[in-house]
Amino acid sequence: MKHKFFYGAEPKFTEADKGNFSREGYECKALMKDSKGRPVVISQSTDPDFSVWKVEYGFSCVVFGSYDEAMAYCKGRFAR
Repeated sequence: MKHKFFYGAEPKFTEADKGNFSREGYECKALMKDSKGRPVVISQSTDPDFSVWKVEYGFSCVVFGSYDEAMAYCKGRFAR
């Protein structure tokens, strides 16, 4: 995960930022923010035999079997 420093206004995540949070084996599908404004990454495995969804924030990583389960976990915890 890349970290950026912003000076001034609160940064907004766009569709173009998803590429910055994708890495080998996982493709970022959605970005959110935690209560402190840090990124929360929802990504999907690119391996068809190991189709899992990960929610990564801070030093935590939670794995789910579907996108709906991952988003249900994020609802109420994180903001878009």
